[in-house]
Amino acid sequence: MEFTEEEEKNILKQKNDILKGAPFLDVIRPCRPQDGIVQLSDEEKVSLKKRFKQLQKSISFFIPASGSGSRMFQFLYDYLDETTETNQAQTEQFIRRLQSFALYKQCPLEVRKKVEDFSWTIEELIHYLLGESGLNFGAFPKGLIPFHSMGPFILNPFQEQLIQGSQLKNSPISFHFTIQKAFEQHFQSAIQHLSAMTGDVYPVSYSEQDAASNSFAFDVDGSLALDTDGSVIRRPAGHGTLLTNLSKIDSDYVLVKNIDNLQHFHKSEETLEQWTYLVGILDEVKEAFHGLNEYPSLSEFKQLNERFQFVTEEECSSISDDHDLRTLINRPLRVCGMVRNEGQPGGGPFFVQQQGKIRKQIVEKVQLAKTDKINALLMQSTHFNPVMMALDFKDFEGESYDLAEFKEDSAYFIVEKNHHGKSIRFIEQPGLWNGGMAHWNTVFVEIPNEVFTPVKTVLDLLHPAHLAD
Repeated sequence: MEFTEEEEKNILKQKNDILKGAPFLDVIRPCRPQDGIVQLSDEEKVSLKKRFKQLQKSISFFIPASGSGSRMFQFLYDYLDETTETNQAQTEQFIRRLQSFALYKQCPLEVRKKVEDFSWTIEELIHYLLGESGLNFGAFPKGLIPFHSMGPFILNPFQEQLIQGSQLKNSPISFHFTIQKAFEQHFQSAIQHLSAMTGDVYPVSYSEQDAASNSFAFDVDGSLALDTDGSVIRRPAGHGTLLTNLSKIDSDYVLVKNIDNLQHFHKSEETLEQWTYLVGILDEVKEAFHGLNEYPSLSEFKQLNERFQFVTEEECSSISDDHDLRTLINRPLRVCGMVRNEGQPGGGPFFVQQQGKIRKQIVEKVQLAKTDKINALLMQSTHFNPVMMALDFKDFEGESYDLAEFKEDSAYFIVEKNHHGKSIRFIEQPGLWNGGMAHWNTVFVEIPNEVFTPVKTVLDLLHPAHLAD
């Protein structure tokens, strides 16, 4: 096998990273309200909403949408493969409530008749919904699977992100989705149907995760893992690789959310409201930074930091002159909407010590050592990973920062998978909002849990937030 010089360097680095293991983070304490997490007063909300209405900035949504929809139906695949008490109960719930799902309305009348008069077996129904001979939902990305219905219209999350995002401002908002290129025509068709329904035009662009960023897989002995045909096994290196896609967006402010985190259109007002606060804070802080860059003032910076808590007291105390202050504020800026943790899997916001400095970070549990101290800190944490983010990654001259300079390369993950009966390991790049944005100036803002209603399984669509009534 022949590799380019760049590939050989990547293979060696990834192999060494796997052999030495991903480093654990030195966590000091969780971020909590008034200690790293901002809680907005009613007065502040009024002021931020007013600022948003007067905003003269271009805005774009950045929404990763390449994830497979098959995971939504995993319990149905499991039921067909090997029935257990758990997947049988989930399948029964799905079948009993089938007519409540928007996807059911996509079934032709003859199929609905077979369902309603019980002339189809459960297995036949599942094969129709997920298989190539039917609706083929098992092959499509999640963004194209029907989530909600609005009157006679059936909408997928891709279409609903366009509808809801466009409500945010009177001036045009653009959208960028990362997708699998093979489905681009399907996304385009979904826009055409939506435009026919609403009469609106939606400025949408797409990009694909760069295949060159895929990781090399290794066997347990550290040698390159080979597939059954002798080719080298490569795997997508996680959503942290989307940092490159993100950096190419030219809007002043970029809003990030997951494709599956939305509510039924009639219940989306709260999300739109929270965006106005997050963008308002982003604009206020950036304006203040502009002033401080021109006329540095440590006392003014400290006052601003007391309100928004984007850096720790330790970082404040390390500022010794105007150069230090300008260096600190000349970084990409993000405002993260944080919900209370109600038992969701995943990490959260913590104060972390790195290279002698204590900074705020989003930390995944896999980055933490399993010790009594860490377990106690996890029990004390109150908030979950960001569910909405407003970003500004342009410098004071309006040029985009090189985002690669502000990520923490050591915050990678090691993934172990079974591949045709053998164990393989590969590197996932630092997560987009974990290590990928580790050295950004960050504001954490508490937002209500009503804006966090992700659809990880199709049964989540039975949650009241996803039902019209």
